[in-house]
Amino acid sequence: MLPAHVCRVGSYMSHGSEVDLSAFHNHLFVSTQQCFVPRILTKTSMELAYLRSDADIIKAQFGIRTSNQQITADIDTLDWLIMPCVAYDTRGHRLGMGGGYYDRALEKCAPMLPVRIGVAFNMQKTMFEADQWDQSFDWIVTESGIIRQ
Repeated sequence: MLPAHVCRVGSYMSHGSEVDLSAFHNHLFVSTQQCFVPRILTKTSMELAYLRSDADIIKAQFGIRTSNQQITADIDTLDWLIMPCVAYDTRGHRLGMGGGYYDRALEKCAPMLPVRIGVAFNMQKTMFEADQWDQSFDWIVTESGIIRQ
């Protein structure tokens, strides 16, 4: 359930086998919440572009869908940041696709600002050693429920 007050939500457009959040985005579109999705800028950086509706969606670099809107948000102005992962562990660590986009974007943010939410399937849970620069999740959401750190 979304909060009654306006919330700035960073999300993602699913790619490959990532959890599809289209239904969640549609819910955001008809609410007072604001949705922002990643747009790749360079090999090491991304920005978060405003997504108002499905009509804003375009395919960009690497075939990753994003928004065509020019309105962007700094990551530290978001209330929530929903991130995909390749794998996660019970400590809240995440393995991404290896580009480090989220890790670099979050490294200067205060803890839990934004609240970092991982979305994954149960089968993606594993054990691994996180690198020192890896940013962890505050919450992990799977088909079985919410794991709160």
